[in-house]
Parts: sequence; structure tokens; C-alpha cells
Amino acid sequence: MESALQLALRSSWQATAGVSALLAVLSHHIVFRPYEIDGAAWELVFGYIGSCVALFVLYIQVAGYSFLTAVGRTLLVSNSYNVSLLISILVYRAFFHRLRGFPGPFNARLSRFYAFSKVAKTVRGCEDVQKLHEQYGDFVRIGPREISINRPGAIRPIYEPPTRTTRSPWYAQVSNDVTKISINSTRVLKVHKQRKKGWERGLGSRAMAVYEPRVASKVDSLLERLAAHAGNPIDMTKYIMFFGFDVMGDIGLSKDFHMVEREVEDPAIQGVHESMFAIGVFGTVPWLLSMLGKIPGAAGGYNKYTKWCHDELQEKRQILLSEMASLKDQEPRDIMTWLLKAKEQGDPCAPPGDLAIEEDARLLIIAGSDTVASAITNALFYLTKNQTVYKTLQATLRQEFPGGDSDWTYEKARNVPYLDWVIQETLRLRPSVPGGLARVTPPEGLMVDGTFIPGDTVTSVPTYTIQRDERYWPDALSFKPERWEGLSTEKAPWLPFTRGQWACSGKAVAMMEMRMVLGRIALHYDLSFPPPVTPENAEFIFQDTFTQTLPPLPLVFTPRKD
Repeated sequence: MESALQLALRSSWQATAGVSALLAVLSHHIVFRPYEIDGAAWELVFGYIGSCVALFVLYIQVAGYSFLTAVGRTLLVSNSYNVSLLISILVYRAFFHRLRGFPGPFNARLSRFYAFSKVAKTVRGCEDVQKLHEQYGDFVRIGPREISINRPGAIRPIYEPPTRTTRSPWYAQVSNDVTKISINSTRVLKVHKQRKKGWERGLGSRAMAVYEPRVASKVDSLLERLAAHAGNPIDMTKYIMFFGFDVMGDIGLSKDFHMVEREVEDPAIQGVHESMFAIGVFGTVPWLLSMLGKIPGAAGGYNKYTKWCHDELQEKRQILLSEMASLKDQEPRDIMTWLLKAKEQGDPCAPPGDLAIEEDARLLIIAGSDTVASAITNALFYLTKNQTVYKTLQATLRQEFPGGDSDWTYEKARNVPYLDWVIQETLRLRPSVPGGLARVTPPEGLMVDGTFIPGDTVTSVPTYTIQRDERYWPDALSFKPERWEGLSTEKAPWLPFTRGQWACSGKAVAMMEMRMVLGRIALHYDLSFPPPVTPENAEFIFQDTFTQTLPPLPLVFTPRKD
């Protein structure tokens, strides 16, 4: 007498296909919909393959089918499951999803591969989103469960206290285990709050006083390079990038890259830049980027940077352990020492694991250098293109520092409003992270200007779009620092450092670098584009790779005669 398993395996192909289809629909609604599976993609793939292999073996061993018949039956089951799962997902997303009432491209509601296809062509995802808002309005469905909201009224409920939103699956590319990830990837608010305290110590006012002369020294090195190239075109994208990494190497790890002096990019840092295109394109489909990152060797050049950070951190930890007794009553001299010291002393604000410390080190160097470098480079472009603005900045600084460098102090520079307006206007037009920073709404959802956003929805305010919206910024595409007179950065729809608990901890050091570089360049040099480029025809088009990837920016620095 046949067993129940044998009977099931020997059922008709119609029944087999029907059961497979039913299982597909059930798995969609019971497993895939309710749970976040982005970080478990490989587990699902291998589980699926394992199930198919097990079924094939059962068809041969239990049902007694021939090899070819077992192959055919296995393919019938797998194809029925695959097709039914795909149909269930697409039909649900298109017609029954909780976001079905929001406007947007039809294909965007079906899959994030719609965004992928757009970004793969231009690598300018921020402009793709901007065009969607121009076509569909302020609330746009840009993904199966993702809404982009181009309203100032969305900033507080999404980003500011007492919001209960959390970071989206995009941040889980490494892991969801808080002991293995950086503070930037931490999605648990309670853990993030605790870890942020450690970062705020390393970036607080007392620490800034220690960093200030070291940043000034790096600015001196940069100005020496500019003097050596005076009168000739020099690629400021490259040199400001060198400067940014030199600064973060110093104040982050007490490590000097000497990139400005050597005029050569460190191989470890070069590996990071080689990976940015993949982040910009594949990051539109977070689970795909997570999968690719787990393939041995797929990270390519980024692995060089990972190994470098590991080695540097091990060396730094050994030094710290050997000097712990003497350093007990001394404050650390760099950011990573603050974090390592907290870890060694059992401080709850320390990174919760060794891998978390390594991830923090990688974050520190990249986030603290690339973002500032792009902001300074963009500012130099806008100042060269808008000579009236640049001359106003020069005159303002000359009035504040009539003796030039001999009068220069950062304390005075930080109180020159027009210098800050130039920086703020640059970050308005070219935010260092152009895309909207995605958050997941709490189960109860939230209200934005009378519109209900359902729970478990990925939502964001598109930074690049809202900061160029004519409704909030008259003559929005023009570079006008004077618009900031009397305007608060906290009240304006201005988000380059984001807001609330998740806001950038390094804003103070970033502003220090930008003020020092732009202020001292303006005191020393006139700026121009090398012929045949003129302010009227100059263009500077970046790629949106989460941060900005900039093209070369050749500029001519002419020493001031006054």
C-alpha cells in the first residue's frame, strides 16, 4: 500500500502545479509580505535550491520516477511556484497594496528595478526623483512600498523627535546585528542613541579645540600646493579630496596620509572610490546590493580599504592598550581613540563589538571626507562661476582680516555670516548626500499635511528636490548666498545634515573644514576657469552615488595683488 507521501508525489501534474501555485501565494502573504527579508536574500536562494534538490531526490527515491521524469516533475513544481509567486506579488502591488492610492509610475509600484533601470543610465537618482515630483506632485510612489514626499511639512514627522520612524532596509546592507555594524547602519533607535553619545564626545567642543590646529595645518599644506600651481590649471576635485582624507586620517586615526603633499591618492582610498558606482546603481535595490556585497571578491577595491582599516585599527588598539595607564586621565586626541577607550573601559556608549568598531572606522574616513570634499569643491565651482558673489566674499573677509593670514583665527572666521551663507547656499543646491534619507513609518502610520502615510512604509523627503523647489526658494536655481540673511537653517526645508536623532554628528568639524578652506582661499586668490571655459558656459555635473562622485574641476588660482 502506498504511503501518503508517495501518493502526493505521484499526483497528477495538474494537482502538483495547483498545490505549488497555492504554496507560492501563501508564502507571499505569510512570509514575504509581513517580514523584512532584504537581508536574507542568499538564505532564501539557497533554501529554494535546497528544496528543489530535496524534491528531486524524493521523486526518485520515494516515488520511483526515472531521472528525466523526476527532472520534469521538479521543473513543473518550481516553475509553477515561481510564476504564481511573481503574479501574486505583481497583482498585489499593483492593485491591492496599501499605497495603491498614491500617484507614480505604474512600473515603480511593481518593483525597485524601475528605479534601477533609470539610475543605471545616468547615475543621477536624485534628478530622477525630482522629475517624478514634477510630473506626479508632492506625494509620489517611487517603489512598491516607498513614498517620496516633497513637502516641508514632512520633515518633522519623518525625521525629528518625537518621531517613531526607523531607518529603512537600505541601511542593513552589512547586517542587522548591532555588534557587527557602524553607527550609520544601526537601525534600533535605543542602540543608536547610546552609540551616538560616544561619537559626540569625540566630536564635541573640547575635542574640536584639539582638532582645530591640526585642520589648520592641513589647510596650510593645501595652500602650499595651490601656490606651487598658481597661474596654471589645477584639478580641485582631486586636491580637495586629498585634503578631506588627510584631515580625517589625522583627527580620526592620528594617521597622516600625506595625500596633499604627495599629490597621489592612497591605494586603500582609491579602492573606496572604485566601489561608489556600484553603490549608486545597485543601492536602488537594497537586497541586491546586500547580495552582491556578500559574494567573495565582488567588493573589489573596497576590500583593500576594509583590510587597511582593520590593520590600522589593530595597530591603534595595541598602542592604546600599552598606554592605557598613562592615558587614563587624559582626553583622546582623535575620534577613534575616544571610541576605543570607551570600549576598553566598558562604557555603554562604545561600539558593541569588534566588528562594529571596524565598521565605525570605515564610516569615519569615508563619511567624514567625501561629503566635506564634495561640498568644498562645489562651493569653489559656484564661486568661480559667480564672480560677484566671490568678490563680495573676498571683501567681507578682507574687512574682517585686514592683515590676511596674520589676522586669521578660526574663532573670528566662524562668526563671518557671509562665509556661512556661501556654504549653506552650496549645500542647498548641491547637498553632499543628494537623495532622500529613507525611513520606515511606525505601525500606526503618520500624517503629513493631512495625508495619511500607512505604517511600514518606506518614506523620505527628497533633499535635492525640496532644496531646489521654487515654492520654498525664490529663484531657486540661482546661487544667492544673501538669501540666507535672516533665514534659519532649522526652519527652512534644508536637510544636508538631516535632522533629529539620526542627524550627522560631524557637522561642527565639517563646517570648520569648509570655513577654513574657503575663507583662506578667498583671502589669498582670485579664481577663474581655464580657457575656453567661462563662467557663462561652465558646467559641473555630479553622479549620485549616495554621496556625490564629482568630475574633474580644473581651476586657475591667481594670487591677489591687494
